[in-house]
Amino acid sequence: MNEPLLVKKASGEKQEFSEEKLRRSLIRSGASEDLIQMVLNQIREQLYDGISTQEIYRKAFGLLHKKIKSLAARYSLKKAIMELGPTGFPFEKLVGEILKTSGYRVQTGITKQGKCVKHEVDVWAENEHGVVIIECKYHNTPGTLSPVQVPLYVNSRFKDIETVWADEPGNNNKLFNGWIVTNTRFSTDAEDYGHCAGLKLIGWDYPQKDNLKELIERTSLFPITAITGLSKKQKETLLDQDIIICKQLQQKRGILSGFGLTDRKLREVLLELDELCMASGPSY
Repeated sequence: MNEPLLVKKASGEKQEFSEEKLRRSLIRSGASEDLIQMVLNQIREQLYDGISTQEIYRKAFGLLHKKIKSLAARYSLKKAIMELGPTGFPFEKLVGEILKTSGYRVQTGITKQGKCVKHEVDVWAENEHGVVIIECKYHNTPGTLSPVQVPLYVNSRFKDIETVWADEPGNNNKLFNGWIVTNTRFSTDAEDYGHCAGLKLIGWDYPQKDNLKELIERTSLFPITAITGLSKKQKETLLDQDIIICKQLQQKRGILSGFGLTDRKLREVLLELDELCMASGPSY
């Protein structure tokens, strides 16, 4: 009986290789069944015990990129979010854009008075039913966990703000919800505490439904760092101009004309951009 092939995660932990997990990630990119099967067949031939998940990702990304660039861009979503750094401000705005798609009025990077002290709030989202206050925990290093101390601390801040908010006119029958959103993962204790304390925790793949990965894919709010046809410097220029997501760039596509791209390269980038902004993405 053959021993299971082990792969090394970014955290250093080893686990059994799951072809089904790789298949699901390829499906989410929008690739056709034929293309998925081609990628799986080629990667299967190059696997070895102890291979890193990052190396598997690079191989799959390269194969997709040779076929359809926008599929590779969708597949590279996790890496693209980590390239939004080094600060967490673009990530906060990305999270704010997700809330806007549900009809919330959103503010980012504001200060709210609590009963005891003032607090910096990453995302403040309101609608007719109440308010969602969000703490964003952004990491640009794979494998980073948010420990239980994070929701413990954040919950006390949220409670301090809620005390003042609940006494404001018109808020007595409205909902006050606290969220913590990270682009990596939470520790098990953090997840347990969040559930017990009534905090909504959203991580890269937590909870099983409506996690960060799913929310971005469903709303097609891909960060501009996902575009494979632009250089790192060009992406940084866009971020400096407060252009965080592809849909913003799609509305201001004239900016790309100043990047010195050849006509062919510009057409390729615009095609990739438009496909990333599609509701479900292309399938080839």
